[in-house]
Amino acid sequence: MAIRFRLLLVYLIIFLSCVISGCSKSSSDDTAAAGGTAEDTSNNPEIKGSPLDVTVSQGVLRGKADRYNTLAWLGIPFAKPPLGNLRWRAPQEPEPWDGIRDATKFCSFCTQYGNFLSETGADTLSDIIGDGKVTGSENCLFLNIWRPNTTEVKLPVYVFIYGGGNIIGRSDVSIYNGARVSSDGNFVFVTVNYRIGYLGWFRHPALLTGDKLDDSGNYGTLDIIQSLKWIKQNIAAFGGDPDNVTISGQSAGGINTLTMMASPLAKGLFNKAIIHSGFSNSCTTDSAGKKAQMMLERLIVQDGLATKSGVSDFLKDKSNEWVSNYLRSKTIEEIYPPDNCGPFTLPMDSITVADAMMGVYEDGYVVPKAQIDCIKEGNYNKVSVIIGCTKEELRLLISQLVFNPKRLWAATQAYDPDNPNFDLNKLLDPVSYPILALYGPATAIGQLYMEGFGVDQTVAALKKWQNDVWVYKFMWDEEPEPFDFFIGAGHAMDLPFVFGNFITDKSSLAFFAWNKKNLPGAEALSAVMRKYYANFVHSGDPNGGELTSWTAWSAKKGEPKRLLFNLKNEGGTGNETPDIKMSAEMIEPEQIPDPRKTWNSIIKMLLGAAGVKG
Repeated sequence: MAIRFRLLLVYLIIFLSCVISGCSKSSSDDTAAAGGTAEDTSNNPEIKGSPLDVTVSQGVLRGKADRYNTLAWLGIPFAKPPLGNLRWRAPQEPEPWDGIRDATKFCSFCTQYGNFLSETGADTLSDIIGDGKVTGSENCLFLNIWRPNTTEVKLPVYVFIYGGGNIIGRSDVSIYNGARVSSDGNFVFVTVNYRIGYLGWFRHPALLTGDKLDDSGNYGTLDIIQSLKWIKQNIAAFGGDPDNVTISGQSAGGINTLTMMASPLAKGLFNKAIIHSGFSNSCTTDSAGKKAQMMLERLIVQDGLATKSGVSDFLKDKSNEWVSNYLRSKTIEEIYPPDNCGPFTLPMDSITVADAMMGVYEDGYVVPKAQIDCIKEGNYNKVSVIIGCTKEELRLLISQLVFNPKRLWAATQAYDPDNPNFDLNKLLDPVSYPILALYGPATAIGQLYMEGFGVDQTVAALKKWQNDVWVYKFMWDEEPEPFDFFIGAGHAMDLPFVFGNFITDKSSLAFFAWNKKNLPGAEALSAVMRKYYANFVHSGDPNGGELTSWTAWSAKKGEPKRLLFNLKNEGGTGNETPDIKMSAEMIEPEQIPDPRKTWNSIIKMLLGAAGVKG
């Protein structure tokens, strides 16, 4: 038990510098994921000329009418399936199809361990450590599009990149559904898949060929760039304006949005950026190589080819070709074995190279250097920016360490938000009890990092080169007990408000947050937030109409910094109204912890707080 507790503490530290989140079930079968072709009904007078039939570069798609008077096209391939010899290579152009392709259903999400936030289902969840179950497919490079059911063209385009630490996540999570936000905002809304985990960021010397894209190891980054290229080429067919594109992402999606700003390869593919709870996060190719070598050695031991102590000797006479063929021969079940799944599905075999876990490698070509360094030097894609975070970022993430995923699922399925009656003993794994004492201190440290480094220092760097930067802080924390404490205004809790998706069905990851008392206030706050974001997507400025003025960040002390999204008369009284106001608060640079420099001291502090020596 002591060993498991130590592992949990180390993972808690990883969260302090590598915050992760993310959150319709898709087929994991590659054939099903490839999508089908609908019956050719081009001669049917009731369908011919329908706005649901859209011609893109690969062929004709048939979408569907969706909620909120929108049209939707789902599961659109934007690249060739990265299977076989295309594993760990840059995405290739998608293949054409004959006839009419059915675009009415989501296709497969990318390979990952089953998890609560990706809504992969109860039968895929693991214990806190071990027992991981692989889900998804390598054939996963699809995107989804919503637009208002009108004939209007040249609509602005809003692209959302999901979070999940670049190890979990999917574009079809319930709270990312684009129908309502597209309809209310009068724009085209797009969600995209990209490779994650071992398949999205992986760089082993044996795989290097001299091709700068393939050798970068940044396959997830390249997938996002490829999706933006596809959108640039094809979005006009859906009534979108290819010259008015906003990219947005939350958590790792925010990291990837910053990476798009830093990458020369994404230049000209977007005009504006929205960063939710993201921050500059990348690692050297040396760290990336160590992570890849750890996986290789684990696979060799796993296959019984060598013992852990003898794996180095075993590899001495193996050529790069042997290693490359060996790695590409592995199934996803071998790459993602049950016992390598740690808390929040973090991989157990690369815990000592935590900086490489979440990917984004400073390869010098796709990603020239750390995102924050590119910005400081002015070598980035300069676009209008909204950036911000929530009030209590780490609460959601710590809860994922405290709660056993299987128990959490069972308990929430029996939970009634309108009549909260929760037995925490049914949720907690005995090994996680000591972490409860760290909830406050860890949340405070995490907030300094997420808000201080992720937002304030990023904005300070941006303001050296541009003025069009707006900052927010999300304050709503009115969930029913006990989630008002365990999650509160935590990581990702702003997303239902951004998209207007307050889903009460128990299949949705955030259903527990909404009840009859708090929903009217949540809807009112969401309506205001959506107006700000829609204004920004249309014009590059969030202000307009009767909205409270959102002043761009001022570098001067005491002047307005961020807009606070909150409610007046909190407490589920039914009288809640949006409380939107500017604040001059900021976190000074000297208050911000640097995880790369203070790693050991933070570990010792948390171990000491829990009464554990070592």
